[in-house]
Amino acid sequence: MDTPFPLDLASTAYSYIERPNRVIVSLMREQVLGTNPGARILDVGCGCGANARAFHELSSAVHVTGIEPNARAAELAQSACDAVFQGMLDGWLAQPSPAPFDAVVLSDVLEHVADPIQFLRSLTRAPAVKGATWIISVPNYGVWYNRMRTLFGHFEYAWSGLYDRTHLRFYTRRSIQKMLGYCGLEVVTDRCTPSMVQSTAPLLRKFFKDDVASGNHLALTENRGYQLYEKLVEPVETTVCQIWPELLGFQIVTVARAR
Repeated sequence: MDTPFPLDLASTAYSYIERPNRVIVSLMREQVLGTNPGARILDVGCGCGANARAFHELSSAVHVTGIEPNARAAELAQSACDAVFQGMLDGWLAQPSPAPFDAVVLSDVLEHVADPIQFLRSLTRAPAVKGATWIISVPNYGVWYNRMRTLFGHFEYAWSGLYDRTHLRFYTRRSIQKMLGYCGLEVVTDRCTPSMVQSTAPLLRKFFKDDVASGNHLALTENRGYQLYEKLVEPVETTVCQIWPELLGFQIVTVARAR
């Protein structure tokens, strides 16, 4: 049988190969856990829980609540989060308000939302997040390899990455900052994730297709080659990409707080 076309959304229950976003994890350590190691974190769109696992590695005292619409991912996230709500944000908001959260994480969520303004406004109005620090990542549409592909007229949907088949909105560093400000969130700082190795993701993914098919969506983090990259190469690559984040960053990661 032919390989499913990426826009065939019914062809797989969950198609992502996940790993912690090291820039999000670093900012969580600096902005939240450094002064509050027992922080309560709301991870909206937590996926399989890769970031939640990394937060617990930073501090055993953290409490992570995940919200995840995909049933398969929510099931896998149970082992990483202290609590998981399987469903959409509006379903979670309809529940009785929980204890206040110290941080809200939106890791590659806003690009999947048809109405991001309403999404952000409804979440920022929730009493439980009034004093929270927000850490928000979005793919950078202005990254160098997308500029090159667009110049030559190439655009093909993919299983994940910048051309993810479920992306409905696209952002640059400037546009995400403007949107957050419009929704009442004041930018504290931002950084970017590296793009050099990420640009080869469609090729690397082929080595893990059997893992995805078998349900091992964290296979990348268990790979020895990736572990060496994460330890030796990624820190250097991340530093280089900060020189020109609008061009070299794969994701823009923004820290914000409500005005």
